[in-house]
Amino acid sequence: MQKRFQIFISSTYLDLQVERDEIIKTVLSMGHIPVGMEMFSVSDHVQWEVIKREIDSSDYYVVVVAHRYGSQTDDGISYTEKEFDYASSKGIPILGFVIDENALWANKRTDAESDLRDKLKKFKQKLQNKLIQFWMSKDDLSSKLSIALTKAIVDSPQNWLGQGFGLDCK
Repeated sequence: MQKRFQIFISSTYLDLQVERDEIIKTVLSMGHIPVGMEMFSVSDHVQWEVIKREIDSSDYYVVVVAHRYGSQTDDGISYTEKEFDYASSKGIPILGFVIDENALWANKRTDAESDLRDKLKKFKQKLQNKLIQFWMSKDDLSSKLSIALTKAIVDSPQNWLGQGFGLDCK
């Protein structure tokens, strides 16, 4: 019996809806279970507690970054960055994808405020401490995710209980 892995998908939402849909289709076509904030039902739990619980129960964490920093928590950190930091602290294998600076991208899908652009730049630098891949389009992203996830499952397998073996997917 093939194990179905839970894959937590983290990104900004409004600017990456098309790309997120493509990633979800890719994960589903591989026989795994995608999890993201848009899939959670309304709950009485504090939002961050729900996010942490879902990351904790995930086998792999995928982060996709383009040209927006995203919604911020009360402490001024984007949810995407906070999720990344949390997944890193838990040792969950991380697959990072950052848009190539030469990719065609609509200005309306880009942060206009300089403080948000600065935070995004620092976050992208943080991501580059892990092995990341650059993507040009939704199709390129989907293809790279499929290859990276297959490799991660081979290189950093998670056991049947969803507990990692402490290996980092670099």
